[in-house]
Amino acid sequence: MPMLWRVGMVVLVVCLLASMAIAIVRLATTPTEILGGGFRGLPAREAERR
Repeated sequence: MPMLWRVGMVVLVVCLLASMAIAIVRLATTPTEILGGGFRGLPAREAERR
């Protein structure tokens, strides 16, 4: 493989790992009201529209 391809693959893997780390942190810090037992459903306006 040419050197440019290797560098490109390294950059791609680093970006993928960074995006996975960001996603894990965001999911870990999401308030339980959104995902957990405290979820109260849609706001009143959204429920009326459906």
